[in-house]
Formats: sequence, C-alpha cells, structure tokens
Amino acid sequence: MNLYLKQTVSEKFRKQVLLILLGTLCVTSFNWGSKVKILLKMNNPQVTKAFYSLVGTSEAIRLLSIFFYKIKGCRSYIGVNHTEKPGGKSKNLNQWLAGLIDGNGTFSLTKKGYASLEITMDIRDEHALYIIKNLYGGSIKLVSGKNALRYCLRHKQGFLALVHDVNGEIRNSYRLMQLNKICLKYKINIIYPDKLVYKNAWLSGFFDADGSITLNKDNQQLAITLTQKTRENLQPLISIYGGFIDIDRTSNRFKWYVSNKEEILDLIEYLKKYPSRSLKKNRLHLIPKYFELIKKGAHKASKDSPLLARSWNLFKDKWNKYEI
Repeated sequence: MNLYLKQTVSEKFRKQVLLILLGTLCVTSFNWGSKVKILLKMNNPQVTKAFYSLVGTSEAIRLLSIFFYKIKGCRSYIGVNHTEKPGGKSKNLNQWLAGLIDGNGTFSLTKKGYASLEITMDIRDEHALYIIKNLYGGSIKLVSGKNALRYCLRHKQGFLALVHDVNGEIRNSYRLMQLNKICLKYKINIIYPDKLVYKNAWLSGFFDADGSITLNKDNQQLAITLTQKTRENLQPLISIYGGFIDIDRTSNRFKWYVSNKEEILDLIEYLKKYPSRSLKKNRLHLIPKYFELIKKGAHKASKDSPLLARSWNLFKDKWNKYEI
C-alpha cells in the first residue's frame, strides 16, 4: 500500500491514510471525499469512479476502499482514540494486537529456524488485518474452503518489530510458550504481563478475536460473550468488567457472558476508549438503539403498532447485516 501511495498520493496524505486505518483520527467537518477524488484525478483519473463505487480494480483501490470505510466509521461512537501518536504505535495499539494474537494468532518456529506469526479472522474483518500489515508488512490470503483470511508475517525485520511491541502484553499461556521459543532464538528477554487492569486495550483485541454479540431468538435478550477452551483467560474479566462464566453445551467450551444492562453499557464505555477494530463494532454501535426499542416494547409490537414494529424490523435488519 505504501509504495503505491508514494507514487500516486502526496506524502502528507499517505500519513493521513495510515492514521485513518489505525482508527486514530476522527473526521468531522473536513471534506475528505473530495480530497481523495481530487488526488486520484491528478494522478490516475481512470480509477476515480472505481473508488467511489468501492469496487477495487487493483490492490491499491481496494485498500483505498478500506480507507473510505474507516472514514465512514468515524461517525460511530466507537473507534476514536486521540492518544495514539501520529507516526508511532501506541501502547494501546500494542495491547489490542496482543489480545488479538492471544485469541486468533499463532507464533511458529520451524525445525530449520524460520519464525512466523499467523492471525486468522473472518473475511469481513479484512481492514483489521490490513492495519497490522501496514505496520509490519506480511501477506493476507484467503483460507481455503472458509470465509476467513489469514495474515502471515515472516520477514525478520517486521517480525522482530512486532515481537518487541507485544512482548509483555501476551497473556494466553499457550501463546506465551510460543513467544518464549521465539525470544530464545533471537536472544530476547521474554516479559511476562502485569496483572490485567481496566485501563488496558488487551480485552478489545481479545474480543475482536473470540467475542460475539448476540440476541436470543426467543426472548431477544442481548449478550456479549467470549468463548475459550479453558477458564484461564476469562476468569480475570469478571472482577474487572463484570459478567459470569458458564460452560456452553453446544461447543463444550467456557464462555464469559455479559448480559446485565448496566454491565453491557459499562463495557461499551470501555470500548469507546479502547476501540474494536473488527466488524463487531457495528453491532456495538447499535446497542443503545436496542435498549431504546426494548424500553418502548418494540420487540413485542403487534399489528396495532405498525410504526413500532417497523422500527424493530429495521433494527434487526441492520443487526443481522452488521450495518450501522
């Protein structure tokens, strides 16, 4: 992405694109759409129309589409973090990345000594993986037979930069053992994490990896959950963020539930400070509307209240499509 933008877009704008992809800059009154259009016209008028239809004719156009998506997402109550410094990775971003790796990542070291990191996510979370790719390099490919993407980082410079950034933030014991092998190879002192506290972005990344936001089909009860094979990574969450842990009979795994309204709203406040970078943030954005409609009884509205029933149906349609 950076190489293409250096050829087609000013250096200043290239940095602004990166900031948007990191979810650190909120666009308010500035007309970014026209600026992008003007820059594209100056450098390659043939692709302007493709950008505005969000249909990429090349890798660069597809990435600019992701950039446009991030601008649009700045209207959300979630996704803005003014503490991240331009041109550098903040501690919050490192903690988010560590949480994501703890949930969906794998550090590997082959017998020949080749080290790598892989992170697998839903295909709809492509933009989250491109945030990581922009920072460290690597590649993103489709997972055969699944609606998923796999990010892979192998080149030494980017890999060691990532290891440096997440060292001290990894909490999953399996991932720590994997990271320890990497640290031994490169003679790096492994750093164990401090006790998890509220003011830590780790849960945001862990939620992007293994979290869910669901509505019960029978009673429309809202729940935010995290699923794991063991209780280890879930137990500390209860004293910090509330909720409870139970065994899910369907998956035979441990699941952390947050279903109390006050605890859900508190968790949303946390995610305003430490934003989700997956598509799940769209459902988070809809939660206040959910409580508003539930209070009005829209989920039980009959034919005698057509407008209320229609409001609920419109909400459910956005919910099911992960739209804002």
